[in-house]
Amino acid sequence: MSSCLVRLFIYCLACNQLNVSPGGLDFIVQALAQHLIPPLPAAPLVSHIRVVDKYIVNPPTTLISREFLGLLRDRGDIIEYRQAVVSKSFTDPAPNGLPYSYIIDATGDVIPGRPPEIYAQTTFNVSLFIARASAAQLSQIPGSIKAHIRSTAPFYEHLDPKKRYKEDDPEGWKPRDMRGIWWHETIRAIGSIPGLPLVVLRAGLLYGETPGFILLGLVYKHLGEDMRLLWSPGLPKSSISVYDLAGSIWKAAEWISAKTRKEADELAGAPIPPSYDPSVTSSISPDIVPPSAGSVVVPVFNIVDEGDTTQGQIGTVLSEVFGINVRFQELSDEIFSGMKLNEIVQEANIVHLEAWGEILARSNPPVPNTPLSPYMPLGFVEEHGYGIDGEKARKLLGYRYRYPQLNERAIRDYINWYKREGVWPETDLYTAQ
Repeated sequence: MSSCLVRLFIYCLACNQLNVSPGGLDFIVQALAQHLIPPLPAAPLVSHIRVVDKYIVNPPTTLISREFLGLLRDRGDIIEYRQAVVSKSFTDPAPNGLPYSYIIDATGDVIPGRPPEIYAQTTFNVSLFIARASAAQLSQIPGSIKAHIRSTAPFYEHLDPKKRYKEDDPEGWKPRDMRGIWWHETIRAIGSIPGLPLVVLRAGLLYGETPGFILLGLVYKHLGEDMRLLWSPGLPKSSISVYDLAGSIWKAAEWISAKTRKEADELAGAPIPPSYDPSVTSSISPDIVPPSAGSVVVPVFNIVDEGDTTQGQIGTVLSEVFGINVRFQELSDEIFSGMKLNEIVQEANIVHLEAWGEILARSNPPVPNTPLSPYMPLGFVEEHGYGIDGEKARKLLGYRYRYPQLNERAIRDYINWYKREGVWPETDLYTAQ
């Protein structure tokens, strides 16, 4: 696709927790920007990118990588950042005077445990407002919007170790918590906008999004103990590299840009059923699609690598990288002496954080300002399986993976990225590659 014809608009409002993940601005968007603006002398895939978020980047008011800040500084002719509202970002044209034609929505509240009113405001309403702005531009300037991509988080419950859910399987669309309910209902709402050239990508668990697992490998190497993971090694953990998610986003945008919404529905449409949660009411948000309306057909792809990741595979990779033993235990094992899960997690976090402090203290050179932490939230430790089938995306989008599976190379590449960012402790606890 000719770079002189493509304009890209990215809106992101992902809430940040330093111990869990950077959000859309400094994680997904960074990977997408790298994909679209490769290092010189390679030509960019787009003529201009506008990134919009609520944060300030100069000076940063959230965690933003050096790499992304460097891209904003060095390639300002192609990429710009705005702390702005959606409507103005749509109405202001690109530097060449033309409207933006590819809309990528990476918004959403990822913090668990909030009331439905908050998720309605920070996830549902924001994404719907962006989709309506996109539809309004399309109505005013027919053909101006080529693609509207919504990336949705893996907040679904799939405990069956043998099942991998396809997009059209209603059993695979059961949100696991209040956060997931409103992410799910967001898909139904934006999918109901007539004619919007929408593609929804249901992502796998992102490599690097939760560096806790990687850090725990280092912690247990430091402790000289076996690393114990709860639940079965067969627990599904369908995964995807953030770089491959970024590449898939662009492939999906190219795919639908040559199709009408009707054609996209015929090729990749999947019925998205209601969540049927009692919190989803018009009193919280008047724009919900009521359960009585039934399923909403949306072009959707499961974006997951070819590795069919399980918790056991994660343990194997950590063993390979750090040279530790990884064992799996059910919560009922006698070793926990009747303790509740939250008590187990609290005690484990105390041990992990003390060890992490020792590792940082011995780092040479020091890493005084690292945002990385092995702290494990309760929700991360609970028995949540996630198993999706990515065959349709591989067949229709034809994206070639940088990381076909979660393996030692993928983990080491992330460690090396953290090193380049200056946030990973230099240690002789493992062999760097």
